[in-house]
Amino acid sequence: RENLLHVRGAGTAAINMCLVASGCVEAYYEIGIHVWDIAAGSLIVSEAGGVLMDVEGGEMDLMSRRIVAANSRSVAERIVKEIDSYSPQRDDAPLTQ
Repeated sequence: RENLLHVRGAGTAAINMCLVASGCVEAYYEIGIHVWDIAAGSLIVSEAGGVLMDVEGGEMDLMSRRIVAANSRSVAERIVKEIDSYSPQRDDAPLTQ
């Protein structure tokens, strides 16, 4: 933890992910976010050479509602080690009443 300096949110997921893509911040993570909030930002991070993964370290799944976006794999893996996670209902799960 001595290497992690600050945790901040700059507003929307799209803004936070663009900050990662531009190199202004090293990483962004969120749990409980919806696919429509991260789809465009995920593409931007990916095209900029960033890394996208699940909060448990696996491959990112847009429907899982959990994301880590980082400027490198090593940064993403450090973030994954530091956060606790839970699994919200998937965005593609059937609606229950």
